[in-house]
Amino acid sequence: MVGFKPTRDLLPSQGIIHASERQDTVGVLTRSVQDASLIAIGIVLETKHHANAAKLSVSQNFGKACWSLSLRGIRIGIPTGLTELISLPPCKAARLEQILTLLTHAGATIVRNVHISGAKAYEALSRAARQVSLDTDMKLAINAYLASLATNPQNINTLSDVIDFTKRCPGEEYPQRNVEVLERAQATDPSAVLYQAMDAKDGYFAGEGGIAGALCRHGCDVLLAPMLVPTMQAFAAKAGAPVLSVPVGVYAPGTAVKRDEKNGMVEVAPGIP
Repeated sequence: MVGFKPTRDLLPSQGIIHASERQDTVGVLTRSVQDASLIAIGIVLETKHHANAAKLSVSQNFGKACWSLSLRGIRIGIPTGLTELISLPPCKAARLEQILTLLTHAGATIVRNVHISGAKAYEALSRAARQVSLDTDMKLAINAYLASLATNPQNINTLSDVIDFTKRCPGEEYPQRNVEVLERAQATDPSAVLYQAMDAKDGYFAGEGGIAGALCRHGCDVLLAPMLVPTMQAFAAKAGAPVLSVPVGVYAPGTAVKRDEKNGMVEVAPGIP
């Protein structure tokens, strides 16, 4: 399964209920990178949502690259120092080296030990600080969406109304399915000190302290990480930068099963990427 999150605003998002209008973007899930490029470019052309010629050109170049075996002139940076990358599972580390060999044979230049200058500062923030921008933006976005409805038969006009309706509607299966995220968003205040402080810091994480700064300092065209890195995901969202996700390596037979403490979903197990 391939997930492609394009540059923000490349694909139209009218009618979407955003979690964060500043950080959200429409993406695609496909079976291959080539399919992701075809669908993304097709949506852009079909909706005539290409007033920004530069962004359309980038998407077309991405499509051409997906079908080309040559990466001559492309510099690929490998981040270092991020918590999730300090001790890679053997299956991920081995597969990464295989991938880097293939990329080198295709003409790419591999730049190791790329430093993301804002990563440590972001990782050191409290969970509340890291979450406050998304939570506050979610409340604003949902309230704005509900206010825009021409027809509203349930008279749900605010996020608070959504929470109340979810709790009393049997089909929503509350409390087995909780509303923790919605309640956390409802409790936010755009004028709060924490939100204002993080709003000011987001410019740094989106630019010099994040992906853009790292690409510039190391002269790279793209960054490649061998596994999910929440800090990189957050920085990409804040910058509106594109992200492509593909399976890399599978856990060996006999690997102990590890589940997420919050939702019980399997994170590590034999045979999964």
